[in-house]
Amino acid sequence: MIELRNVTLKYGERVILDKVSLTVRDNTIKAVLGPSGVGKSTVIKLMLGLIKPNGGGQVFVDGVDITPLKEADLYPIRRKMGIVFQGNALFDSMTISQNMSFFLRENLRLPDDEIERRVTEQIHFAGLEGYEDQLPESLSGGMKKRVAIGRALIFNPKTILFDEPTAGLDPVSSRKILNLIASLKKSNDLGAVFVTHIIDDVFAIADEVAVLYQGKIIFDGPTEQLHESEHPFIRSILSDKILEL
Repeated sequence: MIELRNVTLKYGERVILDKVSLTVRDNTIKAVLGPSGVGKSTVIKLMLGLIKPNGGGQVFVDGVDITPLKEADLYPIRRKMGIVFQGNALFDSMTISQNMSFFLRENLRLPDDEIERRVTEQIHFAGLEGYEDQLPESLSGGMKKRVAIGRALIFNPKTILFDEPTAGLDPVSSRKILNLIASLKKSNDLGAVFVTHIIDDVFAIADEVAVLYQGKIIFDGPTEQLHESEHPFIRSILSDKILEL
C-alpha cells in the first residue's frame, strides 16, 4: 500500500531521515516506534505528500510514485488514506456529526441521505451514539479521538495513518482507542500506520514494527521478533517500556 524507498530528508544541515526504506502492506497494522523528535511524524507527512524528500528517495502509494506529483494530483491519492492527527484537529464550533460530515460536503457531491448514512455508520463504529449533537469541548480526550477516527474513515480509505494515537490519554481511554484501531483490520479489512513512543501500544496491536533511531530504521519486521534484536537501543526500550520524551 505504502512504500518509502531510500528517503533522505534534511532540515538545514540536520538529517532527519537518512536513506530510510519502509513498506506498509495492505490489511496490516504497522507501527513506527521511536523517541520524540526522531522524525516519526515526518514519515506520516511524507506518506501524505505534505512534504517531499529533499535528499533523494521516493514515496509510493498504491504503486504510484507521489514524489513528483503536484498538489492537485495528490488529492485522489490522499483519499486512499485517512489521517488522525495527534491533536485530533476537530472544529470546535461544529457538532460531532458536523465534524464527521464536513469534508464529505466540501469534497464530494453526495446526496444528503448518503452523507447521513455514512455519518451514522461511523458514529456507531466509534461508539458515540447519543453524542451526535454535542460539541467537542463537552467530550473526553478519548471520545475526541474516536470522533477523529470516524471522520478519517468516512471517505472509505484503504489505510489510516495515526500520529501518536494514545498520547495524553488515560489507560482506559488508551485501551479503547487501541481496540478501535485493531478492529479496523478485523471489521473493515483496513490497514493502519501508527507512530508512537509507547512500546506497549506496539505489542498490543501492531503486526509489524519499524524502529526509527538517529535517522535510520534499525529494525523492521514482525512485532514478536523485536525481542530477538540485539541492538542496544532496542534492548533498552524493551526494558523501559516507554521511550524518553
